[in-house]
Amino acid sequence: MAEIDLLEVIEQLYGAALQPEQWPQALERMSGAFGAVGTSMVPLGMDTVMRSLVSPDLVDVQADYERLWWRHDTPGQRIVARGMRPGTTGSDRMVMNEEEVRRDPFYREFLWRHGIGEILAALVGGRDGRLVSVAVHRPLARERFQQDEIARMARLSAHIGRAVSITTTLVEARRLSSDLADAVDRLAWGVLLLDGDGAVRHVNAVAERLLGDGLTVSARRARAAHAQDDARLQRAIGAALPGSGGMPARGVLIRRPSGRPALYAEAVPVRPRCEALEVITFGAGGAMLLVRDLGASVPNLTQHLCDLGLTPAEARLADAIGRGGRLREIADAQRISYETARSHLRSIFIKLGIGRQTELVAILSRLEAVTSP
Repeated sequence: MAEIDLLEVIEQLYGAALQPEQWPQALERMSGAFGAVGTSMVPLGMDTVMRSLVSPDLVDVQADYERLWWRHDTPGQRIVARGMRPGTTGSDRMVMNEEEVRRDPFYREFLWRHGIGEILAALVGGRDGRLVSVAVHRPLARERFQQDEIARMARLSAHIGRAVSITTTLVEARRLSSDLADAVDRLAWGVLLLDGDGAVRHVNAVAERLLGDGLTVSARRARAAHAQDDARLQRAIGAALPGSGGMPARGVLIRRPSGRPALYAEAVPVRPRCEALEVITFGAGGAMLLVRDLGASVPNLTQHLCDLGLTPAEARLADAIGRGGRLREIADAQRISYETARSHLRSIFIKLGIGRQTELVAILSRLEAVTSP
């Protein structure tokens, strides 16, 4: 393939920046500028399945990489470990010597099998400081990259970085204005969108009205005013974030210093839709923090308790306790054993983050007040 003028590549990059679906063609144009078999765009330093974007000639390589070899990308791992910065340009030999290349399975069993010999990359900044490697892949049979080719990539580096940054902004805006944003706008709840690290990325109008009394956003983190409430809130958020491995908590009560009715918050996972540009933009997903003012009326107390994560049986038991019933009497009235009633009560304590029956009665009294006509 004849080498293509860099101005053509730059023009194609900015075209793709404004129309992200054109990135594969822009990467293919880069390949032509370096006599490469293909070009890849790969986010580095992620601990989930690595999503990449490639020129058409590397589609088979991409499938193999995402199926297995992203876990064994030795040069990519070393770039991250050594703290290389956006703007760095060079071949994989910056972090690998020839003996290591000969022995490393990533080269012997993956790159060489696909006819790839050497990689020349420009490192650019992705979301939240993550590095994105935009790399051309030299055919195995060709000679090593020369200094003039490395200099050519260095000249392209700033344009690649700006194009990726523009695309990142557009993809984020597109996603927020599509199905997720539509759902957020229709909700009567306050909504805080969190990235994969738990940082607040977007707050809807309802949430903005609720912030400042019990719940705040400080240094891009959602915080509860009371330490115990905040500890439960952070656990709920952590359970909803990517990689937690656990079931998200159902809900958290957030007390308000003003004495107004508490807020109820629930964290739910938000996963990317396995599109490479979304992964580069959003990382491995995030969470959505839903917030409701318990001062707003709800249909009934039982439904409110179920909203807090209690089962219908637990909600009925809690309601009866709030009305002054004794546990054994409640068990008899509800035709359950005393031990079952005790088990329900323990579960209620855990789900509401409380330790005593008096605390439960206090919560129920407040909920009863805000559900009364």
